[in-house]
Amino acid sequence: MPKLDLKLLGPCGIYCGSCDIYVACTTGNREAQQEIADWLNERYNADCVAAEIRCGGCHGPLELHWSVDCKILKCARERGVVSCAECEDYEGCEKLERFYRSGDYTKARATLERIRTIGLEEWIRERERAA
Repeated sequence: MPKLDLKLLGPCGIYCGSCDIYVACTTGNREAQQEIADWLNERYNADCVAAEIRCGGCHGPLELHWSVDCKILKCARERGVVSCAECEDYEGCEKLERFYRSGDYTKARATLERIRTIGLEEWIRERERAA
C-alpha cells in the first residue's frame, strides 16, 4: 500500500502527485511539458515554451512553484497550515472561491471538503486504502 506524501498536498486541495504540471516536471517529460505549453498558448493566447513549465510542488521552493504568485499558497504559508481545510477562515474564503471559479477544480474542492469532514489523518488512510 503506497504512502501518501503530505508534501504533495497543495493548500487548495490539489494533490501535486496527480498534477500534470508537477509530474511532467519531476519526471523530466519534455513532451508533456510541451503539450501543457501548447494548451496554455491555445487557451490563453500565451507565448509559453516547454522550459517554462516547471513546478517543485506547493511545499517546495516558491521560486519553483508553477505559480510563484499563488495567493492561496502564500496565505497558507503565512497562516502555517498544510491545507486550507485547516484554516479557521475556510468557510467563505474569497481567495479559495476565486481560485475554484477560475477552472475545473471540482476534485480539489472535494478533497478539502472531505478533509474537513473526516479529518486529515482519516483522509490519508482513506486515500492509501484506495491506492
